[in-house]
Amino acid sequence: GIQIDDNAISGNLPPEVGAWTLMKYFYASGNALSGALPSEIGAWSAIIDLRLNSNAIGGTVPTETATWTKLQFVWLDGNALSGTLPSEIG
Repeated sequence: GIQIDDNAISGNLPPEVGAWTLMKYFYASGNALSGALPSEIGAWSAIIDLRLNSNAIGGTVPTETATWTKLQFVWLDGNALSGTLPSEIG
């Protein structure tokens, strides 16, 4: 996994993160990430714990995340997201 909490990282998550197909834990809370989540994160089918709270992420959670059937924890509060999570998650 990756833990980059509270590092003042800004900008969008690039689509290339989809190549991290074995990602189980991704912690990037308390940064300045913005823009929409790339649909390519749907390739993280092994993700268990996702923490993106307290950023400036907008848009909706991509429907491609429906493959996240192992997800147990998700922190997205403190962003500008809209819509709902796909019902298949977790």
